[in-house]
Amino acid sequence: MIRALVFLILTCGLACGTVRAQFEGVIESRNTTTDELGAEQQYVMTMWIKGAMAKITTSATSTTPASTMIYRSDLRVIRMLDDDNKTYFEVPQGKTKEDAAAEGGAPAPMKKTGKTKKILGYRCEQFLIAQGEAETEIWGTKDLRGLSAALARALGEERAGQGTAWNDELTKLGIFPLLANTRIEGKVVDSQEVLKIEKRSLGEDVFSLPGGYRKQSVGDILK
Repeated sequence: MIRALVFLILTCGLACGTVRAQFEGVIESRNTTTDELGAEQQYVMTMWIKGAMAKITTSATSTTPASTMIYRSDLRVIRMLDDDNKTYFEVPQGKTKEDAAAEGGAPAPMKKTGKTKKILGYRCEQFLIAQGEAETEIWGTKDLRGLSAALARALGEERAGQGTAWNDELTKLGIFPLLANTRIEGKVVDSQEVLKIEKRSLGEDVFSLPGGYRKQSVGDILK
């Protein structure tokens, strides 16, 4: 589950921050991943975006509970909610210099195949990225640069060094992925398909903590 979320976040990295058209609304995607035993797990991810704020929820699978994360780039914090216990954990937003250095390296080879097709009415191009035993197929569009910029801003991924090396070439093209599949030895281990992109006005309460939630500390979690 986490890998698909990270993929969507990182593909909205460096270059997207240069485009300032604002997007406000909701994105919904269908995701598939595999657990430690290789069993397929499916879940739905919903993202609300407004200015420097984003909220991301994922539905539960048979092995992972549902989750809610609130990104407040305006406050430079990320809040992870535990809805069952009505608590939340807060961490600073943004990577340290040490984190960025550890994730550095040469970009994985990327191939633009020249193939195109329409997804949700947007013209998409096909890209293939090879990394070790894994091959990722991406169908992405340049028609949603405003959405890429808004998501990058809300998730704090605008600044250089906040993305990862393997997808820098993709983000420099201003591509927003609508469909992605990662295969190992021909088997799909991760996939993500955007099902809905809805532009609409959102209240700031969407990105606020629910009433009655208690903040957890590291000490609380260790207990």
